[in-house]
Amino acid sequence: MSRFSPSEAAMAGFRLTRAWPGVMFAWSFVYFGGLLLITLTMMATLGPQFIALAQKGGLAPDDMEAVSALLYQSGPGFIVVLLMTVMLVSVLTAGVMRLVLRPAEHGFAHLKLGKDELRLAAVNLAFVGFYVISVVAGLMVRTAFASSGPGLAFLVATLVVGVPTAWLGVRLCLLTPLTFDTRRISFREGFALSRGLGWPLFGMIALAVIFYVMVWIVFFIVSLVLVELSGGQRAMQDIAALTPLTAVATIISIVMQFLLQILQIVMIYGPFAVAYREIRDGAAAPPPGPQRNLFP
Repeated sequence: MSRFSPSEAAMAGFRLTRAWPGVMFAWSFVYFGGLLLITLTMMATLGPQFIALAQKGGLAPDDMEAVSALLYQSGPGFIVVLLMTVMLVSVLTAGVMRLVLRPAEHGFAHLKLGKDELRLAAVNLAFVGFYVISVVAGLMVRTAFASSGPGLAFLVATLVVGVPTAWLGVRLCLLTPLTFDTRRISFREGFALSRGLGWPLFGMIALAVIFYVMVWIVFFIVSLVLVELSGGQRAMQDIAALTPLTAVATIISIVMQFLLQILQIVMIYGPFAVAYREIRDGAAAPPPGPQRNLFP
């Protein structure tokens, strides 16, 4: 069985960001455009209720629960928004796979909308369904053991549902790059590809998550400093007190938030692509160098 370096693969996100900084910024604007389109769709689907929530000055966690309830009740609206969200994530995920596995393909900042993205969307929908089933199963187990106390119910749910779910997720984590590389969906091959590599893949995922949390902390500190330098959160929300410094800080903070979402995708999916490439090739290969022409 071909091996790979979990630590080297986990660093893929940093390497890709350093090699293609312009691509990361371009993806953040694509992400913003996709979210804007999804928001407009939600406004058209959910109508006045969603607009009223949005006009409250930002969607708080309680508001997001209300939006989720509205989407669930709307039926077709929920399906449309779900498909659009999965498609947006799949386009960006395909971009990460393309940078690692097919760096010679360009498109718009290495992003395309074609059969590769549709196949990844199908895989992502399958993972969403798997996640929903796992959550429902976990809630059912916790409810069944609720009389034994919350601690025991949580422990049983973790052992019965959580551990098998995590194990299967690790075993199938190479399915996304496999699907992109071979241009076909095969859960059996994805499962077989990770045979004997469960712990290295788990370690890689854990390191990638830790690295992302570190980046998130840095972004949070920088955003906090920007807010304070511009007069605080109240000054950024009060249009009447808007100053040039506050406007600049607001724009930078918004761009950083979208860029952080892109880095999350790159730092999570990049290691999958690098691990797959090393396993496929049978030896560690250096990450591809930056491409000059990003927008052919």
